[in-house]
Amino acid sequence: MAYQKDISAVLGLSVSTVSKALKGYPDISEETKRKVLKTAEELDYKYGEGERRSRMMSGTIGILAPGSADLVKSPYYREMLCGMAGEAAERRRDLLIMGEDCAEQHMSWVGRVAARRVDGVCLLASREDLYRGRFAELLESNIPLISVENEVTGHTSICRDFRKNAAAILGYLRKKGHRITVFPGDQSIGYRKYASILAEEAGKLDMDCLKTDLSALSAENVLKLSAEAKVTCVFFTSRREAACRIREWEKSGLTIPEDMSAVVLQTDREEWGSGEDGITCLSNAPSELGREAVRKLVKILDHPETDIGERVSLEGSIAVGKTVNDLNVR
Repeated sequence: MAYQKDISAVLGLSVSTVSKALKGYPDISEETKRKVLKTAEELDYKYGEGERRSRMMSGTIGILAPGSADLVKSPYYREMLCGMAGEAAERRRDLLIMGEDCAEQHMSWVGRVAARRVDGVCLLASREDLYRGRFAELLESNIPLISVENEVTGHTSICRDFRKNAAAILGYLRKKGHRITVFPGDQSIGYRKYASILAEEAGKLDMDCLKTDLSALSAENVLKLSAEAKVTCVFFTSRREAACRIREWEKSGLTIPEDMSAVVLQTDREEWGSGEDGITCLSNAPSELGREAVRKLVKILDHPETDIGERVSLEGSIAVGKTVNDLNVR
């Protein structure tokens, strides 16, 4: 069975253009539509149930959550659902959570969505599930869909923006008089990407953000970084790691934040709601991610021509704690 990406490859068009041509969007030329439909037929592209069914609106938005148990257990997802529910209520829409229903295991995801008669879907799928193609048929269908937290080609995605967040927290540090920071981590692709973004944004503010290993952050090495490299602040991406290091430093006689400042950038979802440690942190409120997902989906439902497969990147906010020293105060 062919997919939209196959049609895209043959014609040299983007997946979003192919998708819109198959849906008959007015902003796609008739010539392009003709080519796409002809190629779809030649490749034996199978239209999903969602493309065949009537688009009578039910007023209900589906929240497709494969790991639905996490929505109940996780404070992060509970707050996201609260944001979704609040936005949906303001727009006079109902929400329906769709999880792993044993009674529907024989049905495809497209079939499940069609059976529930929802107008569109907010997809809370893991990166692993998307990578493995678990939702390929759903993503290829005509069902309006928003992906939350993970970018999906051809569909609007609501994601946290590491670059905007990095710029915001660096700007905060600079106002506090910090000029040289350090970002510890491993040598994974993700770490190198984030370290590069931090270095670029720091450069724009006439600051330096150095890379180091987590193992190099003993109290003794922190004092050396402060004395030799003039480092005044350490970035962490986990509250857990930050709290552990701060306890270690304090046991060794360091005073936080006077001897070294510490900040957390983009808190992990597992740690959401654990902000009682007093660590200065910048992260995205899950409620706002949920609200933005519903806002965008309702807009697409009301105006299908606005479904251009964009990535919507949201900037977080700073929760000021007690771990950043104000170097301007002497």
